[in-house]
Parts: sequence; C-alpha cells; structure tokens
Amino acid sequence: MYISKIILFAMTMFFVARSYATTDMHRLIWNDDPATTITVGWRQIHGEAKVYYDVVDHGLDYSAYSKSQEASKKNNHLELNSHFCNIKQLLADTKYYFIIADGKSVSKRYFFKTAPAKLKDFNFIAGGDTKSSNKKSAYISGRMSNRMVAKLRPLFVLFVGDYTSDSDVASRWVEWFNDWDADTCSTDGRMYPIIPVHGNHESPNGLKDLKNLFDTPKTYYNIDFCDNFMRILVLNTQFLSKGLKKRVTDTSKKFEVQTKWVEETLKNSSNFKYRLAMYHKPMRPHTSRKGYKNDTYNAWAPLFAKYKLNLSFDGDSHLHKITYPLIHDAKGEDGFSRDDINGTMFIGEGS
Repeated sequence: MYISKIILFAMTMFFVARSYATTDMHRLIWNDDPATTITVGWRQIHGEAKVYYDVVDHGLDYSAYSKSQEASKKNNHLELNSHFCNIKQLLADTKYYFIIADGKSVSKRYFFKTAPAKLKDFNFIAGGDTKSSNKKSAYISGRMSNRMVAKLRPLFVLFVGDYTSDSDVASRWVEWFNDWDADTCSTDGRMYPIIPVHGNHESPNGLKDLKNLFDTPKTYYNIDFCDNFMRILVLNTQFLSKGLKKRVTDTSKKFEVQTKWVEETLKNSSNFKYRLAMYHKPMRPHTSRKGYKNDTYNAWAPLFAKYKLNLSFDGDSHLHKITYPLIHDAKGEDGFSRDDINGTMFIGEGS
C-alpha cells in the first residue's frame, strides 16, 4: 500500500471526484524504444484528461507530479474514444509513477518500469487467445492468466493475438481492457506494457483494431532491448487470412513485402545475442483441428534457420507447446529437423 501526503481536505475532494470516473480501459503499450518511451492508453468517457508522471510517488495528488502530458493521439474507433499519450525521454531501468486525471476524476495511482538500456536480467510473459465472450471457459482462463501477470511481475507481456471473440463489438473490448486493467495490475499498482500482435479474431475490422486500440506504429515492426541484447520482430500472419482480404487489397503482395522486411531485419540482427519473432498463426499447429500454414512455413522457416532466430512465439490453437530447437529441413519431419546449436524453439500456441 502507498500513503499519499495530502491534506484531509484534498483527500475528501479526491474521494468525491473519483465517485464517477471519466476514464477507464487503462493500458500501457510498448511500440518504440522500451528504455526511453511508453504509450499510456485509456478510454475518455467525457472531458479531457492528462497523464501526470514522476519518478517520485505522489499518490493521487496530481499537482505534485513534476511532468504532465496531454493525449498525443485520439480516435473514436468502435465509438470507444481512445486516447493515447506517447511519453518520450524517460530514464532507462526506472520506476515511473503516474495517474490519469482531469478536473472531475483521478485514476488509481499506477507505476511501470522502463526497460534497462544495458544488459540486465529481466523476464517477460508470452501468450494470447483470451477471447472474452459470454463468460465461457476461455474468458475464465484469460482472467486467471491476467492474474498470473500481476503475480509474476514481468517487465512486459507479448500478446500473440485474439483478444476478444467479437472484435467488431465495442462492449467486448470494454470488457477485455477493463479486465486487463484490473487483473494484470499488481497490488502495489504496477502495470505492465503489452506488445500486441494481430490475430484472426481482429480481422473483422481489417487492420484497424491494433492501430486504433493499441496505437501500434505499423502492421509489423521490431522492438530492441538492452543495447543489442534482444530484438523482437512483431509480425502479421493475417495478410493470408480470407477475412482480411475483404478489407485489404492485394494481401498476398503485402505478405511478400513483409517477408522481404523479415529477411532484411534478421540479416541486420547478427549483432543481437537473441532474436525473437511473434505472430499469431503457427506454421505447424500441434493439433489436428488446425491445418498446416505452408505459406508462412515456406516464407519464414528458411529465414529463421538462415539467420538463427532463437525463439518463435505463436498462438491460435489454444494449447501449450515448447519444441526442441529446430531448423528448416524439407526432408525432416513436418519440414524441420533438430539442431540444438542453431535451431529455433517454437513456443505457443496461445495458452
């Protein structure tokens, strides 16, 4: 618990103000340098809010925070009035306390940690496919997974797609984001940045969901950690989805362009100790319910082997897998063979 150094009058004022919140769906996103930037997102119900932040904990007293910033971007995708504050020039490996406040309400006091700039131990969580829908088993499991984030306290979360079952229904996103806000937040107020991937359940809206709800900079991109320690390639398998073809023209061409980017980016990643990729649809699902994805296998598996990708994270199948280190081998079992020195470990598939 934290103690706010606020006079009794101010405490009473905040109590009254917070009786009706004007912001919710609070989330943190990493889509740029994780050591020096953070994106704070929320839904603005009415009015206008700012993010107040500092390396010192001032509780709910927004006037005491040394820095504040208005929303950098706004959109009304699905009529959710999403606001994003892109904060830059942060100190690496540092705790930042923050609140989201306007003249009528103040959020809970949260904090996050920036990534280290130099090599230092850290942990992260990868998973996805929570799909909040009608309180069914996936929804319940997703909430339990969220609570494990709060307990394990990772530096960040890789989310490999499929957030809700009905991504074109605004109430599903409200439910998901408010669950994420409430359940992944630790008891001391720590929130965890998410790095999001586009899943097939986000395809009804084409490419709009991640751009407008997570402020992702591009359809695919990379994020680097700790001065050439780790590079993550955030990829999109939905260019090959029939659902996406209704809204994005010439998707196969877009996939080819992405594949060229994958090769160029991996080629220029030899100075990184670890190279990771994250995407939604697995090349070789470990269940008969899902078919092989030969397009991504033929395009990416040889590149993963050639440039020694270390870890690959995928989702979609609603199960858990960890493979031996594997390399592309057309004559091997399912197109792979084991190579403990140079291979890629494939981890997934959504759990």
